[in-house]
Amino acid sequence: MARVSMEGAHEKLLHLTFEEAEGTESSENADNSSVQSSKFILWLQIFIFTFFTIGGQAAGTLLGRVYYEQGGQTRWIATLAQTAGFSILLPFICYPSTKNHNEQEPTIHRPSIIVRASVYIFLGLFQVVNSMSFTVGVQYLPASTYSLIAGSQLAFNAITSFLLNGQKITAIILNSIVLLSFSSSAVIFQNETGDSGEISQKSLLIGFAATTFGSLGYALQFTFTELAFQKVFKSSTLKEVMKMSFFIGFFVTIASLTGLFASGNWRNLEKEMGEYRTGKSSYVINLVCSAIAWQLYALGSCGLVFKASSLFSNVVINLGTSIVPIFAMVFMKDRMTGLKVLSLLLGLWGYTSYIYQHYLDDLEAKTSEIKASDDQVDDF
Repeated sequence: MARVSMEGAHEKLLHLTFEEAEGTESSENADNSSVQSSKFILWLQIFIFTFFTIGGQAAGTLLGRVYYEQGGQTRWIATLAQTAGFSILLPFICYPSTKNHNEQEPTIHRPSIIVRASVYIFLGLFQVVNSMSFTVGVQYLPASTYSLIAGSQLAFNAITSFLLNGQKITAIILNSIVLLSFSSSAVIFQNETGDSGEISQKSLLIGFAATTFGSLGYALQFTFTELAFQKVFKSSTLKEVMKMSFFIGFFVTIASLTGLFASGNWRNLEKEMGEYRTGKSSYVINLVCSAIAWQLYALGSCGLVFKASSLFSNVVINLGTSIVPIFAMVFMKDRMTGLKVLSLLLGLWGYTSYIYQHYLDDLEAKTSEIKASDDQVDDF
């Protein structure tokens, strides 16, 4: 009788153990499903921000070129158009946040208004100088050449990210940086005379210097933006990205307006609109569309810094610089010389290398998770 009782107890213990194992497996499956869902949402957001970045960059670059070719001359207006679109984010900033169980934030110390304003103004001043530099570059260079030279900011950003953000630089990432850097710098060795009219060597030198200086400035700006997200704001919500983009655009617009009125260029606006070859309405439409395009670019690039890293954001921007010459060839009749095709291929190769590194990182993370799960089963 005692033996039967002991056997029954043993069977019950085995049954309970089996149920616990099933419960543990079910819990692990639920956790894996949640992780996969989170990864899908993350990459969906990255895809959207990538689309904003590349689309805004392509449209803004070409519209800036059209502005000058049709008779626009005021650099402060062109610079203003790169930031004045911040107002389209106002409804999203004012819209109340909804609680999302998948996006809970820990209780952390919130920076004061003074600290926030200081960060926005500091980054805004960087952008004013960078925007003016790129405005000069667009004015003096063909759209395709300008876009390819602007890609040098990736090399600068790799250095600043490594020093300030703790960015991991692997052999594959280094290969990507080198390829993209060669892609952006190779075009200086050819003589630009057929893209959009004759261009002097002096204009090429001014455009190249201004665009390169702007690239270095933007590399620092992206690095400091990532640093601000990490050390100051410490938020995990997308609204923080919109606030960053909105307030930087706000302060940069004020600075650009100040420069416009201080320089006295505002007095020539009516004359400039009247002499614009395609008419006043086209002048206004060009600036409005430019403002929207560059704001989408700013939002997308800032979002990529927030969701990935400043280096990843610059990689996407460099992908855009490889795509813009295609649109320039179609819409603005720019020539695609053999050297530019080579630069385009190098850019695409470099971008693919960087994405391959992300694939390897994900594969390594999955292997570690499987190994840890197997070790838990063995211990059980």
